[in-house]
Amino acid sequence: MAETTIEKKIKSDILEKNTLRNEIEKCAGSVSQWRDKLVNLKDFQGQAKYAASIKRYVTKIEGLRIELNQMNEEVDKNIREVGAFSDAEVKEFSSQLEQAVNGIMEADKESKQKKVSKKAAKVRVNPAQAKKKSKANSKGTGKGVGNLLQKIEKAQGRVNEELEAAERVAGKIITLNRNLKKVDGSASGDLYTQELKRIARENAIYS
Repeated sequence: MAETTIEKKIKSDILEKNTLRNEIEKCAGSVSQWRDKLVNLKDFQGQAKYAASIKRYVTKIEGLRIELNQMNEEVDKNIREVGAFSDAEVKEFSSQLEQAVNGIMEADKESKQKKVSKKAAKVRVNPAQAKKKSKANSKGTGKGVGNLLQKIEKAQGRVNEELEAAERVAGKIITLNRNLKKVDGSASGDLYTQELKRIARENAIYS
């Protein structure tokens, strides 16, 4: 039986949105690596470099995420128009996802609170080294010390802002993506039922 126009569009859109999702996951992985390196660096100039990269990729993730959510809405609408899927199975899976998300986010919150008490994700600056370096560059004047400390404070602010942005955007995506894969939605072999489950999972992670 020949495919209808809407069925062809659904399959084309699925391929396109899978490409978007893969790109988001790739970007989020890069942000995670840079975030870890940034926290452990003591050189504020190196931290500023990683912070700039994080900011650029977080902005990219936000744009891709909006595109993915829009495509998921379109694919969901078209599949429901075709009607060849198990609505009861999709609803049951969505309920499982909701319960899993609540548990994952609560556990992640507790884990972060414990980590914060042990190691704060802040820029580490050695004031003695800063003053020594500043004096050398300022030829004995006091202006160099103040200028360098001002630069350090600005760098601290930028780095902390980018860490917060990375945690807000990429942190949630990485945590949910890793854990929601454990929620099994493979009971049905029907293409459209499975795709609606996949959309439900993606909405939980990226919306």
